[in-house]
Amino acid sequence: MDPRGSEQTDAATLDDASTTLWRALDRLLETAELDGIIAHKLGPLAANRLRRLGQPLPPALRAEERAAALANAVAVPLIERIRAASDGPLLVFKGPEVARLYPGRARRFVDVDLLAADAEGVHAALMAHGFVAASDDPDEVYVGHAHLRELKWPTMWLKIEVHSRTDWPRGVTGPPPGTLLAAAVPSSSGIDGVSAPNPVHHALVLAAHAWVHEPLDTLRDLVDVAAAAAGLDEAELERTAQAWGIHRLWRTTRHAIDALFYGERQPLPLRSWARHLPAVREKAVLENHLGRWLHPYWELPPAAAAGRMAQEFLDDLRPAPGERPREKLLRISRAVRNPKARVDAE
Repeated sequence: MDPRGSEQTDAATLDDASTTLWRALDRLLETAELDGIIAHKLGPLAANRLRRLGQPLPPALRAEERAAALANAVAVPLIERIRAASDGPLLVFKGPEVARLYPGRARRFVDVDLLAADAEGVHAALMAHGFVAASDDPDEVYVGHAHLRELKWPTMWLKIEVHSRTDWPRGVTGPPPGTLLAAAVPSSSGIDGVSAPNPVHHALVLAAHAWVHEPLDTLRDLVDVAAAAAGLDEAELERTAQAWGIHRLWRTTRHAIDALFYGERQPLPLRSWARHLPAVREKAVLENHLGRWLHPYWELPPAAAAGRMAQEFLDDLRPAPGERPREKLLRISRAVRNPKARVDAE
């Protein structure tokens, strides 16, 4: 019986689903090459597996393990400092809240994402209490973004993103931030006045965020969603995804998760433009282009998908900013001759 099939969420269901997920990840990691593990951002999880087996860690995995441990150790005191410096509701999502779901918190992250009812007020309060800009990028870079300019505490390396809303794919507005804040649950940090998303909301927010830039890009994106959704009521997830306008991308994400971790048949994306996921390897040039052109059909209604695909195709043909047409033609030629080359070699 599928451990996710329960109509209600209870401790036994959560435990069964989580156990199945992590065992499936162990099987994938057992045969994966180191380059693929790093490309899919699963280094700390692979290190955790080797530790449990009493096997030595390659230096690259030891570094990944250390980075994850440091991020998790620094996150709570950083959030405490943020809470002390600002007023109003604060909701932590992604990073540390997802890491707590991993065995041994074996997930690294480089920033703390906060949703605030008054994002600008929180941002200003943090600046007034000694937080500084995390980079020299001008404020204009963040116009239209879901979060304000990244901040950091001068002696801590984790960045802070104060969000006025969560990230949604183009054309999707998602729920009002107040909806997420009103349904929030206590944060795993245990800090008074700091909450986390309702589990159903968090799973869908993570799925939507993964589709903002490159859908079905890394295994870790899918592991995050799978861990957040483990044992939850599938009907409630479907209803909420439908209400938020992301039901197509949610179903695509869910089918990929079911195939990779729960033994279901592989959907077409995993057999075409996302073949790098079950193979746990770096994405090839051809897969990268096919993903950009074809993913709209798994995200949008057919008519809208056709228009988006045409736009993506034209964007691929245009030179990058500062790139001469001849240079672009040479890149296209190399990609055609070497479709299986890694993306970073394009």
